Amino acid sequence: MDSLHSGFLKGIQLLTIKTNDLFLAITGNLDLQRYNKDSYKSFIGNQEAMFFSCSKEADIKIFDVHSGKLVESTGQSFLPIFFENGMYELQIQPEGDRGIKFWHEYEGFRNAIHPFLNTNALTGTLHFQNEVGFSNFEIRDEQNETLLSVVIEVYPTKLDYKKDYRALLDEVNEEIYNLAYAFIKRTYLQGSAEVFKEPTGVEFYRLLQKHFNDYMKAISLIEQRPHRRLETIHEEVRGDRLRKQDSRGRAYLRKNANLFIEVENGIPINCTQMLPKKGLLIKKVNTTDTHENRYVKMTLMRLYARIEFLHKQIVNASANKRFDKAPDPVILDLLEDMKKRLEQKIKNHFWISIGKLDRSVTSLVMQMAAGYRDVFQIYGILSKGVILQGELYKMSIKDIATLYEYWTFIKLGKILNEKCEQISQDIIKVSTDGLVVNLSQNSGPKRVFRNYQTGEIIRLQYQYNTKKKITVNQKPDTMLSIEKLGREYHFQYIFDAKYRINLNDEEDNGPGPMEDDINTMHRYRDAIVAESDGVYERTAFGAYVLFPWNETDRYKEHYLYKSIEKVNIGGLPFLPNATKLVESIIDNLLNKSADELQSEGILPKGTKEFLYNSNREYVLIVPVKGFLKKVIIDREVSVDEKLLPKDWSKAKKIVLATVDGLKEEGILHRVDRKNAAQLIFKVQEWTPRVPTIFLSKYVIAEPIVVEEYLYNDATIIQELFISEQQRQFWIMLKGKFDKIEIELDSYQITHKTKIKSFKLFGHEFLWKTNSLVHSFNEIVEEINFERLKQNPSKIMSDLVSKI
Repeated sequence: MDSLHSGFLKGIQLLTIKTNDLFLAITGNLDLQRYNKDSYKSFIGNQEAMFFSCSKEADIKIFDVHSGKLVESTGQSFLPIFFENGMYELQIQPEGDRGIKFWHEYEGFRNAIHPFLNTNALTGTLHFQNEVGFSNFEIRDEQNETLLSVVIEVYPTKLDYKKDYRALLDEVNEEIYNLAYAFIKRTYLQGSAEVFKEPTGVEFYRLLQKHFNDYMKAISLIEQRPHRRLETIHEEVRGDRLRKQDSRGRAYLRKNANLFIEVENGIPINCTQMLPKKGLLIKKVNTTDTHENRYVKMTLMRLYARIEFLHKQIVNASANKRFDKAPDPVILDLLEDMKKRLEQKIKNHFWISIGKLDRSVTSLVMQMAAGYRDVFQIYGILSKGVILQGELYKMSIKDIATLYEYWTFIKLGKILNEKCEQISQDIIKVSTDGLVVNLSQNSGPKRVFRNYQTGEIIRLQYQYNTKKKITVNQKPDTMLSIEKLGREYHFQYIFDAKYRINLNDEEDNGPGPMEDDINTMHRYRDAIVAESDGVYERTAFGAYVLFPWNETDRYKEHYLYKSIEKVNIGGLPFLPNATKLVESIIDNLLNKSADELQSEGILPKGTKEFLYNSNREYVLIVPVKGFLKKVIIDREVSVDEKLLPKDWSKAKKIVLATVDGLKEEGILHRVDRKNAAQLIFKVQEWTPRVPTIFLSKYVIAEPIVVEEYLYNDATIIQELFISEQQRQFWIMLKGKFDKIEIELDSYQITHKTKIKSFKLFGHEFLWKTNSLVHSFNEIVEEINFERLKQNPSKIMSDLVSKI
């Protein structure tokens, strides 16, 4: 398609409507350049047709982007002209002296339009901030009769409206309902006797608006494919038709002995051939009168009664003048229509044949079957009051910035739920009003997971609040906290949803996050700290801006994506059809070892050298042959200095290795010299090592030094030689499998000993100088360490999945 007109138009008429009753004009600004940008085409596309409707025959003119002027509307399509964060001035002039008023569901918009001076004309400005979707307004006369009803469509500037925006809504609703359903299933289906307050009339009406049509579709689906069961019935028939009898049939014959008559070929009874004249015949029939269908019928009856009660309440309140004005007839008509549709269903022959529910229903049919599951969920929402705190059910237009923030938290939780086991969640909570979706900014709801492979605990918290303020309180949108084996502290990562995009760098780097949002991530990481023995330490290791963009492959070249690898701060595109990069980040965080995550942290200059020299703890392992009892009693170990490794002086703990294993350990007190060749290590006391580190087929040939964290975690001698590069793979294997054989490169253990391979179930993982080789059933796969370094978690996960 050719490029459209460019430029920025100020105060132009975008829409005019002329009827016999009034003239309406909407004026605003329009950036024509947006239609030529690739970013706009990605969001909306050149062929997007804006929705517009008008309730009456009228002379309608709409601004046409192609021609750059107002064009009479005769049913043709128009490109979008109303956008989020836009300000649009309305001018409404009635014919003659007729009084008119402006009505919109949102009170803020109603108050924005007011009479112009002392005339009957109306004017004012509608400011669509982050609200998108269909917006309906009406012009009414003094008798509240609608003179004109108009629906316009407000478009987002940062999303693919037809896909992303609606997908945001769908995914938030779906995940919320799944959590609510899981909560109900876990709580109410186990026989809880708690009775919760029903939602108020206003809440119930809002919920009805949202879910009634889906409920009716589910009812229709059940009618087409109802649940059935085989039922045993007994029919009275002639004696010659009787077959094998059950307990009920036999009891019937015992009670009616007079029915038996003597025949030639009958049943021998007291040496007489007898047969009954009649009895009960067992029949199996297919019936739809099941407990599940009775439950569905109960929901039909209850909803009908509740809607009828709400309708009467509104009418009676109006008659008693409890309202300042008459109730909206549209609402009454809507409730009346719902009543009629439900009544038609209840009077349907199918539902008339269904009996009355007399027990609770806990079957898998209600939880999983098509139609039944939807009825169960929706009725739970309507009756228990499952509502989303915020604006989701309250306005015809949506605050998309808040929606995006909700969605990012919900989606991050869904990604984690696919990779880990959910332990708990408090998004769905019980209150005096029933089940409430807890997503308010002050509550800080969280979900807790357990890593299937490692058993590590992961917490995802919305609106994380530092509370204890060192300087200024910090409150990022979402905090991911990960426990790691061998560490007492958590690794924290910030995911902050920002419904903003920097499009100015489109030629050089493509769209990305705003720079001030990246600055906020730096502030969060620096400001979120914890006290440890009087020293303050950062607890946040990374911080990422999540922004609404969908070209993930192109974005990989953006400097604010590459910055994540360098300093662990940057931006990530995140939309329903663009989650790949965020999932990759989460995969890495879940699968990397504590050492790898620690090494990615940005520290003040000189910290690494300081930590390396002062904080790393080492253990000296010394083989002892004979005279073990004397060594323990004297608390002295004599070692040939030539056999000691170069870094032996770093060790603060000494361990005795016998032919059975590593059994005794002690804290070094001092080192004395026996002669020119011998050193004497003196210890404060010996302590049995629990559990023993077994040597198996290996022999310690000379003293060795290992890091203390490896020594503390080890159960077999081979584990002392796992390198940082191998440790991540080892943790993944250990979390998933019990019996893993580790081969060392030599049976004689020295300071040069290394891991040769891991073996299990016929798979062998061989560690070479520059590569990792996987072999199974004569199939060999070699992975270069450079490739492994680029994406270790993904490659390791793929290898583990092949076992």
